[in-house]
Amino acid sequence: MALPKTRFIETTLRSPLLQLPVRSVVFELEAARVLYSPASVLTSEQLRDAGAITDLVAPSLMHTAGMKAAAAAHPSARLWGPVGVREKHPDLSWHGILGVDPWPFEAELALIPLPGMPKVNESLFLHHAAKALYVTDMAFNVLEPKGLAAWMFYGSFGIYRRFAVSRLFLRFAKDRPAFEATLAKVAGLDFQHVVPSHGEPVLDDGKARLIAAFRERGLIK
Repeated sequence: MALPKTRFIETTLRSPLLQLPVRSVVFELEAARVLYSPASVLTSEQLRDAGAITDLVAPSLMHTAGMKAAAAAHPSARLWGPVGVREKHPDLSWHGILGVDPWPFEAELALIPLPGMPKVNESLFLHHAAKALYVTDMAFNVLEPKGLAAWMFYGSFGIYRRFAVSRLFLRFAKDRPAFEATLAKVAGLDFQHVVPSHGEPVLDDGKARLIAAFRERGLIK
């Protein structure tokens, strides 16, 4: 699968009980190359093969483990992360905080912070060139789960072999009105594809399926 001005880097977090697919993404913007959600299992070679990177983005507090190695591989890149990331990783030099400091790529890669989730602080990103919405842990689409406990892990969160919003993720939404108001705005955005960090991209009918997933959890009307 190919999307305009986009490169996927596919990796897997492996344990005896669960194999979790993880997707990192390089966005080719007009004046920047952004590495989104560098996975903790990316090798030095994979990080170098990503090419010249100007900006590194940790889209949530749950996706920060790969930033140190990515910053070492791309020492001139600016580091972006969610509220709380400076406290979590004080050893790294953070350029900006998502949703707080000005995001310079809004016209090409729109930033959509999800409010009311202080332990996660996930942001969605809308890549206009590809009409693709990127989500981190809000929704999964692992259609071929692997590992002895895969059925238990995915099943308990309502995401076993299907595209759906994770029940676990929703437990972190402490301000549900603010969270749901943002999702209602997301449902009105112009996109065709949904690309989760975990599992297969949902192409062409991604918006319709995401809206259906929101409604399944009672998040929008």
